[in-house]
Amino acid sequence: MRKKLFCIAMSAVITLSVTVQGNDNILVQNKLMEVNTADKVLESTTFTIDKDTAKKIVNHHNKKSKLTKFEKYKKVITHLGIVSSNNDDEFVKIKKIPEKKSKTVGYVPNEKPVTVIEQISKWYKIKSGKITGYIKQKNVTVDDEVENLLLDNNGIEAKIKVSNVKLRSSKKDTNSAVGMGYKGNTYPVIGFSNDYKNVRIQRTETIAGWVSTKDVDIKILWDSAMTKAEYDAYIEEQKRIQEAELQKILNAGVHKTGDPLFDTISALIAHNESGNYVAARNGLPQFKGEKTITVGAWQWYGERAHNLLRRIYNGDTKKAKQLIKDAVSGSKKIKEEKTEELCKEITDSSSWEKRKRNFSKEELVAIKALLGSNDGVSIQNVQAREDITNRMSVARNTYKLTNPQLIAYFCDMFWQNPENARAITKAAIARFKSAKKLNEEKDGLKVMHEIAMKNSVLGGFSNRRNYTYSVCKKISRK
Repeated sequence: MRKKLFCIAMSAVITLSVTVQGNDNILVQNKLMEVNTADKVLESTTFTIDKDTAKKIVNHHNKKSKLTKFEKYKKVITHLGIVSSNNDDEFVKIKKIPEKKSKTVGYVPNEKPVTVIEQISKWYKIKSGKITGYIKQKNVTVDDEVENLLLDNNGIEAKIKVSNVKLRSSKKDTNSAVGMGYKGNTYPVIGFSNDYKNVRIQRTETIAGWVSTKDVDIKILWDSAMTKAEYDAYIEEQKRIQEAELQKILNAGVHKTGDPLFDTISALIAHNESGNYVAARNGLPQFKGEKTITVGAWQWYGERAHNLLRRIYNGDTKKAKQLIKDAVSGSKKIKEEKTEELCKEITDSSSWEKRKRNFSKEELVAIKALLGSNDGVSIQNVQAREDITNRMSVARNTYKLTNPQLIAYFCDMFWQNPENARAITKAAIARFKSAKKLNEEKDGLKVMHEIAMKNSVLGGFSNRRNYTYSVCKKISRK
């Protein structure tokens, strides 16, 4: 009987209808849909099997194989699409029916995932949160590019689920370590190995490494679509936040000048550079280019820091000396010696950067006292205004930038690294064949940002670049 059942299964496609026959056996009626003509098989045949065997067959076909973590992840990715607006708007509209003039039923954040249900002509039917509707096909990326876009936009997170783990410099080298991933902490995913056995996570802007996928839980980040009422409320809130951001100028000590672009750039750089008047530190080891001190609310580095401190000191020499003297320790004679030594360093013209001048903790305390004094705060404000004005002039006169969005983005890049800011701006101009075209095109800022993100230096500060981009997008282009 088993041999006969095997032959039938191998020779044809069979549909089974099962009915109960008696207490011990099940009658199975086989309808032959296709027949291998080489086999002489009856078009229908009846045979019996016991109930236990029938139960095993049913259980076998109903059994769902347990998916691995990344099989589940891949299954989700398969049904996703990433939305993108035409003009780099913050949201993409969801239409009620697949027509351009159709009613807008929702707004999904730009560059975020949605579930793609089906394609209808030049539209995709999608679902996001509680909203189902239609988005133009050209505004939704699907298939192989979805994962890359999620990685580029920090749309995937990894949570360390075991004990603290080493972040490896190589996915293969288990002994290398560039830092630690801490249990319970969540980090952005920036890459997977080809076999998905290892995942690369970004712990900080300068520290990234590989861990085993066994040690993490993976999560795709979603921002559900908003209804029109939710969207309107969000826009009002964003206007309030933007006004609050501009008010940070007052907190940073730079009073509004009446020039909206200048004031926005001042607030932007103050935000990015911490806005702390009494900040003073030696070069950080993770930043190879830092050889000496960084100071102030706008984080002046090297000789810029040196020049600022010299300017504060010369503003009131007697007061500056007393602040330094009060900050150092020791006997009266030792305090005098330390004070004279630091005053000489500040007024000297030798380059701190070339000498790789490192300051002691006590010296840093004295420098902070200078920076936090009334003169220190006032001169930092003046220096910031002069420096920002100079950078705006470079943007306008050297690179012929007239688009306020581009000028603001350039100034922040230039503040951080002049050499790379120049290279990025030249590349953006070359992309559009002229500065005039770069200023006029709607996606000029987007292109400059994309080039900056790929830069080996500025691209390493992705949080700063993305924040700057988000602020510059809101600046009027006129």
